[in-house]
Amino acid sequence: MSEIYSDFSTDHDTISTKQLTSTAIKPDSLYNQYKDNVQVIDSTKQYVYLTFDDGPFKGSEKINKIIQEEQVKATVFIVGMNAYTDKLRQYLKNYEENDLIEISNHTYSHANRNKFKEYYDNPDVVLKDVVKNDSIYNFKNRFVRLPGRNVWRLGNQKKNDYDKGSRYSSDHLAKNQYFVFGWDYEWNKKSKKSKLSNPDDIYQGIVNRLNNKETFTEKHLVILMHDDMFDNDEDANQLRSLIKLIKSNKNIVFEVASNYPISIS
Repeated sequence: MSEIYSDFSTDHDTISTKQLTSTAIKPDSLYNQYKDNVQVIDSTKQYVYLTFDDGPFKGSEKINKIIQEEQVKATVFIVGMNAYTDKLRQYLKNYEENDLIEISNHTYSHANRNKFKEYYDNPDVVLKDVVKNDSIYNFKNRFVRLPGRNVWRLGNQKKNDYDKGSRYSSDHLAKNQYFVFGWDYEWNKKSKKSKLSNPDDIYQGIVNRLNNKETFTEKHLVILMHDDMFDNDEDANQLRSLIKLIKSNKNIVFEVASNYPISIS
């Protein structure tokens, strides 16, 4: 694996304009493979996309194990600077070796360590951060999730969050042939000490949103979770319970981000 930088702020400007252009614009085949991406879609089914942000983290090991044992698909959005120890890099390698998991881009620095306004007010900074992550990990897809913002840019489909900065930054990424992938529903943990919501409630929320057409794309629901939510056995078992509940619904299919329906005609 390439060198992992520990300080985004000091290394940020080492990517030149030439590197930025050549790295950001990958061969057309990698982008155009998603053109009218509807071939895997069965209109009689509903689709759930399990997505996990901010890995690698301690919880990544348990997520990887559960996905493998339950034999369902999932997408993990990776923050490059989080892979700063041998153990965390091993968790990332485990993800890479799991055929059921798709690895995607969550920026290298996580908005320069959560400095959201300053970060999104500079679209070139956002693009460089995404490209840096891409150049280190060589993601096999063009899907990006922005830190702290629920924004969508999927070809002709788009949705913004509340601030102008993330809107302009998302447009900039889209012009550079990246898809920005938001979410429809979040399972979160209010604090480290708080308990996760009951998986039965989360499952019911998924079903309700699908049935009531309360998703970005009808019949497709993207659920957002974070790797650090599942860093203990109790919470990891809650994740397994949710997956089992979804699996019990024969009308629902698990998919990865790159199989989400997109039209870029």
